[in-house]
Amino acid sequence: MSSSEFRALARRQLKDRYWMVFVAVLIVTAVSGASYPIIVGLIIVGPLTVGLSYYLLDVVQTNSKADKFELLLEGFKKSLVNSIVANLLMMVFIFLWSLLFIIPGIIKALAYSMTPYIIAENPEIEAMEAIAKSEEMMKGHKLRLFSLYFSFIGWFILSALTFGVGLFFLLPYIQTTVANFYVDIRGTKKELMADFSEK
Repeated sequence: MSSSEFRALARRQLKDRYWMVFVAVLIVTAVSGASYPIIVGLIIVGPLTVGLSYYLLDVVQTNSKADKFELLLEGFKKSLVNSIVANLLMMVFIFLWSLLFIIPGIIKALAYSMTPYIIAENPEIEAMEAIAKSEEMMKGHKLRLFSLYFSFIGWFILSALTFGVGLFFLLPYIQTTVANFYVDIRGTKKELMADFSEK
């Protein structure tokens, strides 16, 4: 699928559900943003991100009303330690790669980006295994994901003109689009994850 097709799919899925997804994304974004400056952020951001992945996968893969806000807590209930460790490891790895130059850091951020979704679908998976699987899944797809993000450039510019306020309304659209991207590269039969779980 092309970037425009992913965005069109997300728009269809958000029809009649946008404000529900907006609330879910706003909760995670607000709590994560408020907690990052303090040590508690290192503990809750990972599980929250995984919880949002649970929620978004439910939105894009079912005909739900997007009102299952309890899914945002799934990262705490099913994969607390793995979610925390995976988030910390990704932060450290991306930081270290960024020391070489900004581009390697961006490449690794793209490579690791599917990790929360992988943990959401495989709560028992270990943190390093989830990161490794994300890297494996993203082989040949990093440029596609970068292009997908870049396709929102016009919306980002409009958000900047509103001093960032518009970004809060844009995030549900972006997050839903990326969730569809994950489902696309994972494959409907989940062959990659099945192969991985057998290792």
